[in-house]
Amino acid sequence: MISLSEVFPASFYQQHLLDLSCYVIDSNGFIVISKQRNEVGRFFGEVDGSVMSQLLRMGMFKRISLYDYQAMCKVNPHSASSARPLLSPFYNVMAALKWFTSNALLFLLDFNVYGLWHSDRFVEAKASFHASSKKSKGDILQPCDTEYPSFVYEPSIKETNSVIKCGRCQKVFVIQQIPDSNLLLMVVQADCDCSRQYSPITMEPREVKYILSTLKYLSVWL
Repeated sequence: MISLSEVFPASFYQQHLLDLSCYVIDSNGFIVISKQRNEVGRFFGEVDGSVMSQLLRMGMFKRISLYDYQAMCKVNPHSASSARPLLSPFYNVMAALKWFTSNALLFLLDFNVYGLWHSDRFVEAKASFHASSKKSKGDILQPCDTEYPSFVYEPSIKETNSVIKCGRCQKVFVIQQIPDSNLLLMVVQADCDCSRQYSPITMEPREVKYILSTLKYLSVWL
């Protein structure tokens, strides 16, 4: 097990004791415990995109995509095309395949009480996406597919630490799995701001476009 004294030497504690942020996050990256109450329940990537980006690069977390095939999206009047009905058979086949894949991934996810609680985040993200599409008066909505990012902890990696270079400073962090749980303890150097180099990683949904993919399949078959 990594000792915090190995990552943060004694001299660091003396100078930066009040500049450490401690978190307990679950296996989907949501904050369970934090010194800041407004951070509890949020996805960690929204709070610190630099550390989450590093964890993804190191393989401690993996990004997967989930799909909603009953969403409603705003129609762009300039992109309307009469060719879509001709592509509908291939569109339906692709939608069915992606539905099967997303449900298989959901089945393989670790089921836990925190994951069940945080499933509300997907509902909130979906609601905000649909609400934003209704802000403009007179918008026309149509059925569409949307993609929702999700993040899963790789349990084979029990602990790790790293240094992130952010301009004139360096951010040090260490993360360890809490034994016999789906939780992770993380300590992050808080006095190095990396927001200019790393954007927050959000779980906002986006509309899935199929036209180019369908035309690609058509060109292969023809």
